[in-house]
Amino acid sequence: MGKTNVLTADYEQLQTDIITLHEQWLERISENQMIAEPHPAKYEYPVIPGLALSINYQQYKQFIIELLDLLNSKQPQTMEAAKGLPALLTEEMAESWFHQAISMNSFYFEKFSSEYNIPQWLPFFAAEHAVRPYLQKAAAELREQLKLADHSHGCPACGEPARLAVIGKKGKKELTCPRCCYSWEEKKISCAQCGNDDHDQMLILKIEDDESMQIHVCKACNGYTKVVDTKRLLKKDHPAILDLKSIHLDYIAQERGYGVPGSIETH
Repeated sequence: MGKTNVLTADYEQLQTDIITLHEQWLERISENQMIAEPHPAKYEYPVIPGLALSINYQQYKQFIIELLDLLNSKQPQTMEAAKGLPALLTEEMAESWFHQAISMNSFYFEKFSSEYNIPQWLPFFAAEHAVRPYLQKAAAELREQLKLADHSHGCPACGEPARLAVIGKKGKKELTCPRCCYSWEEKKISCAQCGNDDHDQMLILKIEDDESMQIHVCKACNGYTKVVDTKRLLKKDHPAILDLKSIHLDYIAQERGYGVPGSIETH
């Protein structure tokens, strides 16, 4: 299979700029304790959607507005139809957006888009990206508890379907969540969707002229995982950028009938 570049330079730069915003937002909430006390006696996985979080919704609203400003500076014609969105976003609505984004309720945002005649992709995109630094902070606070989780059904922190794994310097395979940045070790040859580790049921699809990337597919559940050997890359990208740069692997896997259950596209 040949490698296909499906990203334009402008789109890749936009995504890089959005990740820069994530990092700035994460710094601004770094002093906050995200997980409200007390911690529950027993955790349900994924953990974060079921916990009480200490959130400044006015700050979350500001993050959304900053993202909209970035999108408007890059794609003014596309954003023209959404120029009234910041005025609609009250603090009360921002609170609703936060909780609906945490639970990945795309239907809520589709209804909102339809009601206010805003491009369908935009509200969920904005709400989701603005929520990510909070997810990353919460996942970092929960790292010890998350080590006890059953990892066979997606990210134990935020619930994102597992679709990306990296092979690091030590040669270990780590599933990595591009949403909350939590990562966990997994068997080299195993299915991230159903936990199957029968080598006869696993197939490795290699990419022509690119030894850094593979696709591990499972005949038992028809799931797949993108696997990137970061030792072979010139630089270590943020998980969300790595997920984006390997999007051609998603296309290859899906063209062959494999999928990631419950995955919602937010690139």
